[in-house]
Amino acid sequence: MRISRGNFGEFGPRISGSESFTVTFEAKPGTSKVAIILYEIDSKKRVEVCPLSDDHRVGLVYSVEISGVNLDNTCYLIQEDDRKYVDPYACAVIGRDKWADVSAREKTAFKVYSGISNINKDWKDAKVDIAPSDMFIYKLHVRGFTAGLGMSSSKVGSYKGVTSKLSYLKKLGVTTIEFMPIYDFEELILEEKMLISPKGLRSMATVHTGKTNYWGFGQANYFAPKASYFGGASAACDGLRNMVSTIHAKGMEVVMEMAFAYETSDDVIINCLKHYVKYFHIDGFHIVGCNAPIARIAAEPYLADTKIFYEFIPEEILCKEAGKKHLFIYNDSFMNVTRQIENHMNGSMVQFANHMRRQNQAYGFVNYMANVNGFSLWDSYSYGEKHNADNGEDNRDGTNNNYSFNYGVEGKTNNKTINNNRFKEMRNAFTALFISQAIPLMVAGDEVAATHMGNNNPYCQDNKVGYTVFTKTKSKSTLQRFVMELAEFRKNHKCLRVESPFLMNDYKHLGLPDMSFHGSEPWMMTIGEEQKSLGVLYNGAYTHEKEDVFVCYNFHYDSVDMALPLLSPGKRWRLCFNTAEYDDKSDFTPKPIHDQQSIKVPGSSISVLVGIKPEKSNRSNT
Repeated sequence: MRISRGNFGEFGPRISGSESFTVTFEAKPGTSKVAIILYEIDSKKRVEVCPLSDDHRVGLVYSVEISGVNLDNTCYLIQEDDRKYVDPYACAVIGRDKWADVSAREKTAFKVYSGISNINKDWKDAKVDIAPSDMFIYKLHVRGFTAGLGMSSSKVGSYKGVTSKLSYLKKLGVTTIEFMPIYDFEELILEEKMLISPKGLRSMATVHTGKTNYWGFGQANYFAPKASYFGGASAACDGLRNMVSTIHAKGMEVVMEMAFAYETSDDVIINCLKHYVKYFHIDGFHIVGCNAPIARIAAEPYLADTKIFYEFIPEEILCKEAGKKHLFIYNDSFMNVTRQIENHMNGSMVQFANHMRRQNQAYGFVNYMANVNGFSLWDSYSYGEKHNADNGEDNRDGTNNNYSFNYGVEGKTNNKTINNNRFKEMRNAFTALFISQAIPLMVAGDEVAATHMGNNNPYCQDNKVGYTVFTKTKSKSTLQRFVMELAEFRKNHKCLRVESPFLMNDYKHLGLPDMSFHGSEPWMMTIGEEQKSLGVLYNGAYTHEKEDVFVCYNFHYDSVDMALPLLSPGKRWRLCFNTAEYDDKSDFTPKPIHDQQSIKVPGSSISVLVGIKPEKSNRSNT
C-alpha cells in the first residue's frame, strides 16, 4: 500500500486507478492529528491507518491518494484527533444496505463507513426539458409508495418499484416526480445511552430507540444515494442513474427533496446540488428548511437550468431573475387560502381569486391542496383534529393549522351522505388546483383518497399509517379517473396555465379580456370580501385556442345562479362537468345547455364550461 499527495480536486473519494483512490476533505481548525482509516467492507476489520502530514494539505484541505487496495472491499473513516467520522462527501455509505435492519446493525454498534464508488462513470441518458406551464408534479416516498401498492418484497422500498409504475404516472398526466429524501439518511432513530455492566462498569453505547426516521429528514450523508433504495452501497450510484434515465426516457423529470440539517454549511449545500446535477442529471431540487443559502443558489451558474423550489425567496433575489425561469415559490399559501373558503372557515374570495392567478414572468409558484407535512387530502375532509398519538409525542407534534373539517364524523364512517360530501370536496380541491395558473402538485395516493388515519405528521410511521395505501372502491376509482381527466383538461387548455400574469383586459383587441371575473351579473369590476361565489372567464384567443373556459365557483351551502358572459358570434356554452354531479358514469365531454345566459351551480361545488363553435349539423341541438 502506498500513500501520496492527492490532486486536491473535488471533495470526497474519487477512483484514480484499478487499485487506487483519492480522498479530498476539509479538516476543522485546530486539528493536530489527521488520518484515513481503511476497513474491509465484508468483515469491517480495520486494515490500515494512513496518517496524513503537512505534505498532504493546503490550508485546512487534505488530499491523499491511496494505492494498492482492493476497491471492491475497501471502505474508510476520516480521523481528526479522537474523532472518527464518515466522509460527508462520500458517494456511498457502507452499513445500511437493508432498510431498518436492527439486528444486523446492533452487531456493528450501528456504525457506518464511507464507500468508494465510480462516480465519474459514463452513462446514457435523454435530456428532458419541461416548460413550467406544462408541469404537473407528483410527490412520493420510495418506500411508502411501493409498500402502499402491495408490491412484491423485492420492489418494496426499491427504485425498481417506482419505475414499474411510470406508465401509470404517465397516464395520470404526471410530468415531474418529486422524491422525498433519496440520499442516504439514517432511518433508525438512535440515541446515546449509558449502560451498566453486572460488575458496575459504566459505558456509553448507541442504541435504537424503537422509532424510525421514515421520512428521512435531518442529518444525513447527502452526497450518497440511499443504499437500501438503490440495490446496496456498491450499486447505489448505478441504481440512481438507472432510475433517472428510465424516468427521462418516459419524458418525465426528477426533482429531489433536500432537507439539509440546520448545521449544514452553505458550501456543502451548494456542492451537493451541483453534484447531483453533474453526476446524476437531476432536474430540480425542493429545498426544505430556512437555512438554505438561496441567494447563492439562485446566482450559481452551474444551476441556471436547474429548477429550484423553496418556501420563501426574497423579493430582491426574484427581481434579479432573467433568462430561463428556474426559481419557484413552494409553500402552503394556496392550500390554506383554498381550504379556508372551501371548508367554510371565513375564507376570503379575494385571496382565493388572487391565488388562483398568481404568476410572474421571471419566476413561478407551486400550488397544492395537501403535502406530507399535514393532513392527506382525504384526511382534510375527514378529521377536524390531528391524531398523532402514535408518534410518541403526546399529540404535540404536527401543525394545528389544518383548516380541515370532518363533515359530520371524525374519521372513517359508513355514512353515505358524509362520504359523498367528502368525495365532492376532494373534487372541488382537485379542480381548484388544476385550474389554478401555477404549477399543480399532488402527493401520491391523494388521487385515490389515501389516508394517514388522521396523523398529520407521520414522519416515524413505517407502516400503513405512513404508507401511501392504494385501495380500490368505486368511489376511489371514480376520483382517480376524475384527476386524470382534470390533468388532461389543463393540458388541452393553455389559457389556464400561461407563463405571465393575466392583465385582465383586452390588450390585444381579441374581443374579450385575457381573464375576467363574473357573478350573478356578468363583468364584475371588483370582488367583495363577503362573496362566496365567483365566475372566471379565460379567453382562449390569447393562447391561440378556439375554446374559451368559464369556471363557476360556489362556496355557498345553497345553489346560486351565475351569469354566463356573452361569447363571440357563433360560439355556445357547453358544460364539461360539475363537481357535485360527477359520478362513475360521468366524463368531461362538453354537453349542450339550453340557457346561454345563466347557469345554476349547486352548493359547495364548481362547474366548468367551455365556449365552442358547434358543428353545423349539431347547432340546432345546442
